[in-house]
Amino acid sequence: ALEYAAAPLKADRELVLEAVRRDGRALWHAARRLKADPLLTKSSVAANPFAVNGADSPVCTVFELSAVETRIRYQAAWGLGGKTLEGDLPHSATLGDLGRDIRAQVPNPNTRFYLMLPDGETPVS
Repeated sequence: ALEYAAAPLKADRELVLEAVRRDGRALWHAARRLKADPLLTKSSVAANPFAVNGADSPVCTVFELSAVETRIRYQAAWGLGGKTLEGDLPHSATLGDLGRDIRAQVPNPNTRFYLMLPDGETPVS
């Protein structure tokens, strides 16, 4: 409940992001500068498939990412079981597009997850 949090917590972008993901009304209680952040609007937060640091979320590891003609081709492993996911995206695709494409292939399409890119040491969030 962001409403009862201390002022420094209400100004913590990661904490507010997670609070808004859980309940869009939490933005009402965020610090003034965060209320104007376009990435914290309810629709932007809902579209973001990536988990924030510290969340209890599955990991998806992209093990192949290549440009093929006018497309970007990827292959990834979902979770510890290693279910293989794959797809093609336009060259103009963003990491968010990649995340949403992956999320559409998993059992719960509302799942937020950590995305590990090839040769990456930390997840995308």
